[in-house]
Parts: sequence; structure tokens; C-alpha cells
Amino acid sequence: MIDLNDYRLAWQVYLGVGALAGVIWCLLLRRFPVRVLRFWLMTAGVVFLFLPVRHPDMPELWVPSAGAAVLTLLTDGVEAAVPILVTIGASQILALVVGVLLAYVFSAGGDSPKKAKPKGGAASARTEPDIGLE
Repeated sequence: MIDLNDYRLAWQVYLGVGALAGVIWCLLLRRFPVRVLRFWLMTAGVVFLFLPVRHPDMPELWVPSAGAAVLTLLTDGVEAAVPILVTIGASQILALVVGVLLAYVFSAGGDSPKKAKPKGGAASARTEPDIGLE
């Protein structure tokens, strides 16, 4: 049987390192020019990193889905990994929906209003400030 304290410590370390990796991932993507794709990649990466699933052999334990999928594929084959892969696929579709919604929300209220262009040639000409040296 697995010691519950070790299990909690392992999840705390995983969540701490995963949070750092998620922040770095989002910082790398923040300058991406396509807003919808940027928010989708951010949410997809975070969901892929933090999605838990039940352990295939010990249903009382939760494990990260990406690691569980790879290990189950290598040890038990594709048939045993299908439920985990379906969960990952559904979560990525949900991440796509969330990314599109975030892009819509932040584009509607987050953009600054367009500045009105001054009309007329004289009003738009640059004038130097007078500092009184004459």
C-alpha cells in the first residue's frame, strides 16, 4: 500500500513544478499574435499538465493523465489506455472552447478604444513647446 503522506508530497511537488511550468508556458505565448490560438494554447497546456485521472491499477489514487497514459500504453497496451486517452481528448476539446471564450471576452472589453484622428491639417501639425530662452 502507498503511504498517504508520500502520495500528498508527490502531488504537492508536481503541482508546484507544474505551476511554474504553466507560468513559463503562458509567458512564452503572451506575445503570440493570434489571440484565439494564444488563449487556446495556454488553456490546452495547463489542462494537459494538470488533468488528473484514476490510476488504472489502484482506483483510489489519482495520477496526472499524461504520465498515466504513457505508462499504461507502454505496460498494458492501447486497450487499457483508451479511457485515459478519451479523457485527455475531451479535456482538450473543452480547452479549445474555453480558449475561444477567453479570446472573445478579452477582445470585447480588454482593447482600448480607438483614438479619434484629428481633422484638418493645422490641428494635426506638431508644435514645439516654448521654453522661454529668447
